[in-house]
Amino acid sequence: MGRHRQTTAEVQTNLRELLDWQFAERDDQAVAQALHSGQGMDAVYGLDEAGLLDGFFAFLDESGIKAHWQTLTIAGVRHLLVPVIMFVLLYGTRLLFGIESSNALPALLFSNVAAMTLIGFNAQQVAEGLSQRGAQQRTAASEYTLMDPQTLANAICKISASALQDLFNGTIRALAAFGVFMAEVMVAVDGTRVVTPPTFQGRGQLRVTERARTRQGVQVEVVKFLFGWRLIALLDLRTLIPLALKIVQIQAHEAPYLVALVRQAQANLAPSSRIGQLVLDRAYVDGASLYALHELGITFVVIAKANMAVRAVALAEQAGTPSYERTETVRRGHGREATTEVWVSRVRMVTDLRHWDAFRPPVDAERPLRWAQRPVLHAVIVNLWRNRAPEPDGERVYLTNAAVSDPWAVVDGYDDRSWIENGLYRNSKQFWRLTRWFPQKTEAGVHSHLTFVVMMLAVATAYRLWDKAQAGVVAEAPDHQIAQVVHKVIDAATGVVRVTPEAKRPRRTHLASHMEALYTPPAQPTAPVWSHEQLEGQGPLRWRRRLRRENRDRVIVFVGHRYGIFHASELLVLSGVPVRELPPHLGSRDDVLRRYGCLSDT
Repeated sequence: MGRHRQTTAEVQTNLRELLDWQFAERDDQAVAQALHSGQGMDAVYGLDEAGLLDGFFAFLDESGIKAHWQTLTIAGVRHLLVPVIMFVLLYGTRLLFGIESSNALPALLFSNVAAMTLIGFNAQQVAEGLSQRGAQQRTAASEYTLMDPQTLANAICKISASALQDLFNGTIRALAAFGVFMAEVMVAVDGTRVVTPPTFQGRGQLRVTERARTRQGVQVEVVKFLFGWRLIALLDLRTLIPLALKIVQIQAHEAPYLVALVRQAQANLAPSSRIGQLVLDRAYVDGASLYALHELGITFVVIAKANMAVRAVALAEQAGTPSYERTETVRRGHGREATTEVWVSRVRMVTDLRHWDAFRPPVDAERPLRWAQRPVLHAVIVNLWRNRAPEPDGERVYLTNAAVSDPWAVVDGYDDRSWIENGLYRNSKQFWRLTRWFPQKTEAGVHSHLTFVVMMLAVATAYRLWDKAQAGVVAEAPDHQIAQVVHKVIDAATGVVRVTPEAKRPRRTHLASHMEALYTPPAQPTAPVWSHEQLEGQGPLRWRRRLRRENRDRVIVFVGHRYGIFHASELLVLSGVPVRELPPHLGSRDDVLRRYGCLSDT
């Protein structure tokens, strides 16, 4: 079966799934007045062709990201046909368009005059190429437009690893300074495998053992080898924006990179924000690293491994401690088919644990650390979770260095860690093609692609949140169809049950970029918080349908160095073409002219 070739319609669909953006100066009123005065249009395109680049480019300018991208240089390259930022924009646009093959770039991107004009090229460059040498490549079988696709791939892959890090870190610093993040953020860290063919230069090798059954039903172990790299990212759980990343070979362990990753994220957020809490899985159970975070003033929550002495002590000492019970009544279905289900969960707390030998300052042979001087940890043990008994390997034990007054805050906080898999890696693999479309089959090609995907995902998410904030959408925590929550505390000695009222959640306020407000009484909220909850669970597919509905009758008009976006009927009115019937939401002909300052109010 032959390989499917993408069409322009599929590219437009991919772009709507990811973003709606643009790169030129938008001035609807100036363009409208020029049209009304009889000035001709330089070009007009359906908005689908332009790629919906409008709001995103405005966000890049306003947030300072575009200015940072303009500082990128490619060391060792003497001559470039265009500024380096043009390559950044072109590769970013390729990701947003969802163009799978580099060979398809001329047909699906480079020949798109509207999109290329918004990025900064002109129609002549698109038609004739950037150099005379390109004209020689134009044949009946392959029409050359703008540049050879390999030119873009070569330029991106020549960006050094340190320059890529600076590009990503500077982008996050610009977002932090713009006020995207809370003054104190809760983060999660995790890694994912990026599997490639063994022919990729510089790839790592990981030996994995899998269990399988033969046709006779016999269980056997199968040894496989995976090749590629591992991407480790630190994610803000409020906005689902990655704050720092590290790319290593696929066989590398993640724990040794934890402290450096957190320090980099802290540097990216400063001085506008800072990391307050970190949640991690068992892969990061490393006493020395977690103690370093403890010394940085960061509280953490991690699941204890089965062979840890501190876990055994916590399980042994839980007897006699109060049991905290939570009952959640969950709605299922709607209308006559609606039902309810009751979830019961129980946890216990054990405090003042000093039994993790590795969680301590560096050992000094001349000055041994006394027991009372050891740092303290606290544990929350899950005896029952939503009607499910513990796994055969025993009860789950959460360890934290934070003072624990409410065990549910620890459990629920760790539960948010799943967002790094669902909100970052699954999204980037499914819709941003994280593990595909590498510009070259080399280490540089993989590093460049992974960095650009994570960076563009971060900026796209920030833009969507900014767009929602501009529209006045307030972040409200979803109830996940939970109709009622009842908390109880059961005394182990007497059996007395005490029902505790559920604390009312205060409305979150956004203090990022105004850290001094935390120390200057009274600290007043500066603006509503930005949160992924503002997106209302809308994934790329639903977003695509909404964008298609909102923009199907709109056009983009270029006049000089400006452009405007109008409804097709508005364009006819501004151009002086009689329109017998206008869509009701546009109003009358005079309303359209008055809206763009072409008709006085008197």
